[in-house]
Amino acid sequence: MEKVTRLDWVSISLALAATIIGIIVLYGGGVTGEELARKKLIWLALCLVVMLVLANVNYQLLGSFAPIIYAGGIFLLILVLVPFIGKQVKGARSWFGLFGISFQPAELMKLVLVIALSKFLVLRETEIGKLKELILPAILATIPALLIGVQPDLGGAVMFMAILFGMLFIGGANTAVLFGFALVAFFAIFTPMFLEYEHYIIVDDVYARLREEHFRLADAVRILNFEVWKVAENLSYHTRMVADQTLVAWAKDTLSQGDNLKIFWQAAAEAEKAAPSFLRDMLRNTAVMLTIGFTGIGFYALGILGNFLTGSRWMKRVASIMLIVGLSFSSAFLSNKFLNFKPHQVIRIVSFVNPDKFQKGAGYQLRHSLITVGSGKFAGKGIFQGDMTKGDTPFLPEWYNDFIFSVVGEQLGFWGSSLLLLLLFGLVLRAINIAITSKDDFGAMLASGIALIFFLHIFINIGITLGIMPVTGIPLSFVSYGGSHTLLCYSCVGILINIYRRRFINA
Repeated sequence: MEKVTRLDWVSISLALAATIIGIIVLYGGGVTGEELARKKLIWLALCLVVMLVLANVNYQLLGSFAPIIYAGGIFLLILVLVPFIGKQVKGARSWFGLFGISFQPAELMKLVLVIALSKFLVLRETEIGKLKELILPAILATIPALLIGVQPDLGGAVMFMAILFGMLFIGGANTAVLFGFALVAFFAIFTPMFLEYEHYIIVDDVYARLREEHFRLADAVRILNFEVWKVAENLSYHTRMVADQTLVAWAKDTLSQGDNLKIFWQAAAEAEKAAPSFLRDMLRNTAVMLTIGFTGIGFYALGILGNFLTGSRWMKRVASIMLIVGLSFSSAFLSNKFLNFKPHQVIRIVSFVNPDKFQKGAGYQLRHSLITVGSGKFAGKGIFQGDMTKGDTPFLPEWYNDFIFSVVGEQLGFWGSSLLLLLLFGLVLRAINIAITSKDDFGAMLASGIALIFFLHIFINIGITLGIMPVTGIPLSFVSYGGSHTLLCYSCVGILINIYRRRFINA
């Protein structure tokens, strides 16, 4: 009886309430939703068993076996990439399939990373303010991020880096250093993505310049659309955004005939010249990028030397700023040379800025998501009464994972959505409270990491749904359909219960 009373019923109640709302919304989403709701119920039963097991196994063992657990997680991420072992879904090899059940190891790897980082941060608590102590945590997060990035799953990879920065901040790492690394990482990702996007937004201008005198070439550009740049650079490039391969073959053949490639690049140059962009031209200019990069690093060396000779602290501060500037531009140059974003990845990320530009592509889902969530108004259409997800061609396709909050808004309205947010953020606050009341550092770090996992998924998913963040394929904790993520969520709840129960035992 004591074991039952010492369970953290607050966490369990919040988690179950949010999950039940998810199941109800799924069931009201038509025939497809009804089937997914039944599957989620089966997953829920399994997840509750896992939760209770983790609630009764001393969480200190997780810290003791952290290296083995981490190695096991990395092994699964490598194994899922092997053909005939990993299951490919929508172009991403991210799943294991067995007896009709699919499992995504990347989801549980988030918890594995939190366990590993928690143990490291506790062991190096007094040294974590030093720059060299950030190397191992960075490696621990980068390895799974790279393995998930090549699946490819860009959103999942970014999530691991967010967990890394969050855990380091909680663990007491130097905030200025973290900000500097974040800025360098931003430049490294932003530069190639921005330059690719600059290519894509002038496709219509190129088409307009070609259609009068080179109408066949113009039609080829229109067919290939945003992927025309990749095809023009490599005619064997396999397109993803155009499904009709007969049209693709004709467009490639037309683009490669005679002087058509030369004419295409001339039209592209004229279109760019007619729409000047200082930032685009600067980021493309090798001399400018390298000059700023090396100048920043050079001034850093001079600042450190000046600090050493004079002991002046302002020189050290200026040197640190110049190092961030130098590394930012250097990383931007290198990433632009070696990091190759695919067209569908870039468009998926940037479509939230201007969804009307991509009405039939990446922006379609976002535009329809906003209409769906707004259609519920304050009171909602009622449980099971939503119509945006029903039929053979639903108004909001693939709503059950990334965009399930839109359907919550449709069926339950503003008040129901607000209730769900209270439940979800209540669970985040409960995890923080458990971290604060934990009697040992490892338990506190572990609970904080779990709160971070919940917060990132909730904040990013709802931000995607409302069009204020890029579409990155992040599910809504406890609510979205997805057995692997639900298993992650209830595993986290099980560990929270464990930390809560043992706060009277661990000193």
